[in-house]
Amino acid sequence: MFRRNMILICIGLLLLLTLLNILNIWATQYNTRSDKEIRSYTNKNNLKKKEQRLKSHGLKNQPLHAQIIQEEIKKSIYTLPLRYFERNLQYKYVLENIINELNIDQNLNSSIIDKLSNWPNSRQLVPSPTPELGVVIEFLRSIKITHVDNAKLGTQLKLMITFENGLKALFKPQWYKRTTKISGLVYYGKDRHNAEVVAFYLALLLSFRRIPLALIRKLKLNEEIKKNASPELLATIFTKYNDTCFYGVCHYCSSAEPICGIENILEGSVILWLPSSWRLIKYKHPWQRTYSESRLARWEVDMNYCGKVQRSKIYSLDYSIRLLDLIDVAIFDFLMDNGDRHHYEILKDNDKNSAILLIDNGKSLGNPDLDHIDILAPLYQCCLIRKATWKRLQLFSGGSLGYALNELLAHESSKANVLPLITNEHLNAIERRLLTVFGVVEFCIHKNQYPANTDFQFAFDLGPFLLREQDLVILYPIVKLKMLGQLKMDCFEV
Repeated sequence: MFRRNMILICIGLLLLLTLLNILNIWATQYNTRSDKEIRSYTNKNNLKKKEQRLKSHGLKNQPLHAQIIQEEIKKSIYTLPLRYFERNLQYKYVLENIINELNIDQNLNSSIIDKLSNWPNSRQLVPSPTPELGVVIEFLRSIKITHVDNAKLGTQLKLMITFENGLKALFKPQWYKRTTKISGLVYYGKDRHNAEVVAFYLALLLSFRRIPLALIRKLKLNEEIKKNASPELLATIFTKYNDTCFYGVCHYCSSAEPICGIENILEGSVILWLPSSWRLIKYKHPWQRTYSESRLARWEVDMNYCGKVQRSKIYSLDYSIRLLDLIDVAIFDFLMDNGDRHHYEILKDNDKNSAILLIDNGKSLGNPDLDHIDILAPLYQCCLIRKATWKRLQLFSGGSLGYALNELLAHESSKANVLPLITNEHLNAIERRLLTVFGVVEFCIHKNQYPANTDFQFAFDLGPFLLREQDLVILYPIVKLKMLGQLKMDCFEV
């Protein structure tokens, strides 16, 4: 009897232990599932907060891996070598040369039109140097206007002006004060007329002379626009509170949003139109935005997108230098905060290496408080940069880019008799963005696991080369940049 009870007690204990073990396993699984749910919820919540932060900064919701890359780039800025903060005094020679071009030489007697017709070629719109540059700018600031019409280009209000000698130019009116900050996405708002002129002088400093000449001019609305307006434009001109106004004809033009002068005067930018003998070819930009908050472009979700772009013949480094031009444009647009380059244009000729032109920069200078790093996607996805571009960027390190740009713009605003064309906030933003470009280069170096603090030692194996206009030798194709026997960030000399 005693033995029987002991057996029952043992069986009961075993059953109890088994039950406890089952309960323990179940509790562990439950807690594990709960932890996963909590972590999942936390991650989703954190991602949601990141997305809300991006929205508040005027950016679309980007994939997490794209955000991580941009965060890594930002971190690299804080660890930049000291050389990026030191001022290279050689920038003064570049600035002095441009100022000499802007000085008016009274000894230049040949025809202005003849000079302008000789400017463009497949790699530039403004040659270097251009001794008559200052003469041409002042000539366009005062030459008589004979006809004004709607320029049905793009979606914004623009005028096509014809001068008495047959030259043509686009006119973009002033919509905003210099201090206005554009809120929302990077491509929001109307064109900023001063951005065209700022872009022109920045391009001169960076030796990107594939940009149309741009200047500031004040127009008399009644005498210069209304008197010479086409019937279609004239139908949109009216008087409001003794001021002359018009709204023109374009996609977004509306009588509810006219542009008005102040005491019959309207400030705007004049962008020189190309000679009629030159034709442009338009291409879709591979890094084009979708312009939809609910749909991302392929390059925004695929960090290996650059390799796919290079499968196209025109972007293959074995065929042309178009990709290097795109990267130059990306750097330029980032400095200017222009996130609206959905297409690009080149001069039509038989040259496969025709330069990408820096046309239409009106959506720049939106908000100096924001840096849209995704504009640099061609740079940080391809990790390629033209050697000449890299050298020029380093030439303007240490705050000299903002200083030089301000000097040139002060000259322009003085000649045009207008307020300063750029605020200190925008100048500081351009300097800050230049550091970001340096940070992207360092990011590419670290991504390939090479020491960032080692000085570059350029050694190129010369392959077949092409002799281009202006005695510009293109070493092409070129092997990757070598540093102490190791491959570094791809750097091409063009």
